[in-house]
Amino acid sequence: MNTVSIRELHTHTGRYVRAASRQPIVVTDRGRTVAVLQSPTAAHLPGQLFPQRDRATLPVVTGESGAMISEDRNR
Repeated sequence: MNTVSIRELHTHTGRYVRAASRQPIVVTDRGRTVAVLQSPTAAHLPGQLFPQRDRATLPVVTGESGAMISEDRNR
């Protein structure tokens, strides 16, 4: 498993993202592991990212969404 610092990752992002398709890349910040870049697998990405929902279970919203958002912000 290769290791790369955040600074090096920032400088050569494309290189390390492509390399992560072959093997995981450990990202470090001042010597401490903060992330791992790796290729997605079936375990990480389900077949359907946004499952279908039954319309009957969704809330019915009436009115303008902008007004609702403004009202929510003022709470």
